[in-house]
Amino acid sequence: MKQKSSSFRIWPIIVLLLCVCAAAAVILSGCSGTAKENGTEEAAEEAVEEVTEAVPDSDANAVIFTASDFQADYHFDDPEDTLEGILEAVGRDGMQPDSAIICGDYTNDAKLHDYQLSPEESIEEIREIIGDEAPSVKSENIIFVQGNHDKLTESIAESGLHEYSDYLVYVLNTENDFPWKQGKVSGCHFKVTRAASEMKKCFDGLIANGETRPVIIAGHVPLHYTARTSSRHTTGDNLYSSLIFDVVNEAASGMDIIYLFGHDHSKGWDCYLGGSCVYKAPGDTMLIPEFNDNDINTDSFKEETLGFTYMNAGYTGYYMNCAPEEYSSDPGSQYRAADETLTGSVIEIYDDRIVITRYDENGKHDLGSAGEANPYKGGIDEGLIGPEYYSSPEAGPAVIERRTIMELEDAA
Repeated sequence: MKQKSSSFRIWPIIVLLLCVCAAAAVILSGCSGTAKENGTEEAAEEAVEEVTEAVPDSDANAVIFTASDFQADYHFDDPEDTLEGILEAVGRDGMQPDSAIICGDYTNDAKLHDYQLSPEESIEEIREIIGDEAPSVKSENIIFVQGNHDKLTESIAESGLHEYSDYLVYVLNTENDFPWKQGKVSGCHFKVTRAASEMKKCFDGLIANGETRPVIIAGHVPLHYTARTSSRHTTGDNLYSSLIFDVVNEAASGMDIIYLFGHDHSKGWDCYLGGSCVYKAPGDTMLIPEFNDNDINTDSFKEETLGFTYMNAGYTGYYMNCAPEEYSSDPGSQYRAADETLTGSVIEIYDDRIVITRYDENGKHDLGSAGEANPYKGGIDEGLIGPEYYSSPEAGPAVIERRTIMELEDAA
């Protein structure tokens, strides 16, 4: 383990020393005449202002760390080192998370990727790393979502609503709620329909009761259209995502909602949305698959306007599962990503706003990267998603104004 950074601990000392110096300057200026006194007072006030601005804001009601896909791949750093580095960067920035959400896939196997592998060993590693690097997070305040590799074990959170004092988490596990390979595997349409119905009932109830806490939907499979959903591949990966999207978008007219996902690892699937760093804000547009009941995949999609925040939680394992000699960041390579950065994110919840920041091991990272064409496997997806749908870069942190209690009551 790397030694935990403790730079955030010296802020109170720095603040105290500078404030004392500023105050001393004001006292001394009393011997030097009115004009000089006014100038020194202004300088002292400016100095205190600058220090106040530099000190990280610590009055958030909740600070939540998010990440996903803690999976090893042989030509990437060990995921425990990557996660540790990201959390160290979070700490250096003065952030002290009090909870965490990890969005699935804790193990990796080329053949066993249908809910077959136990996540427990990796989950224990994650608990240990978070305990070392973010000791303000209690182990019981970490939510582990099921990914498509993971068995449903004791550590995986129950599907549905989890309540905290300042926010709510709604868990969508893969196997029984929102599977992958939705078009290829029988029974998935029923599962997603049921999950959407249960979610709607829950959200309708929250809105009717005047709920004002933000809701974080913690899933693994994304909602947006990619080549994985199309006829150019075989899985119909999130073919029925419109059933979930419609429920979430409707509920977003009455609640503040963030949808977190993992799964894609960039790879090229998400190049048009920014690769490994995908972020969409309320008011942005996004492509959602359209399907007929007998489809096993679809080349049709619709453009929808988002009422909620949508982002990947941050990949900590790998971004491209191919041989090292095949991968290149060269624009002509068939194995590359729009953004190759492994990251985690922090969600701060305040009374009047939500602040979202993405981190890599070096510090803050753009929330969303610029979209581009998907070169995956020789460009077999070329022309499927046009450049008019490519995302623009999105710098961070993002500040989302929360609805007032009055607005939420009016919506109810």
